[in-house]
Amino acid sequence: MDLTKTPSELATDAAEAIRALNHLTIGLDHEGYEHAAEAGATAYALRTLVERLPQTLDQLSTALVRLANEDAIRMDDGTDPIQTVAECTGRLAVARPILGQLIAELATVSARTSHMGGFFTADDEDDEPTTQTA
Repeated sequence: MDLTKTPSELATDAAEAIRALNHLTIGLDHEGYEHAAEAGATAYALRTLVERLPQTLDQLSTALVRLANEDAIRMDDGTDPIQTVAECTGRLAVARPILGQLIAELATVSARTSHMGGFFTADDEDDEPTTQTA
């Protein structure tokens, strides 16, 4: 965890990581997922990511309110920042229960995929330890 970065840098890193995931797994062959366990691990990581977002949204909302209360926001179009902050915090509040629904769906996916495994190939069987008899 790199706490030397700003919140916007960390959010950008997260967005870029998802972009890379999408590029790695794009197409009909989906070769980014070599094994069922890889798909399961990905589902669990995505569930964890989404489970952490409500706190992130709450903290963003709190920051916007604090900045507005400190008169630290100036809108480039000259409008009142209080109205814009109110709209943003309202939208963040609406997003929170939507995330709850997404978390519930991803919890099911990660639970089901955690029981998935693949099949051994002939090459895998060659790697099995052997016992020698005298």
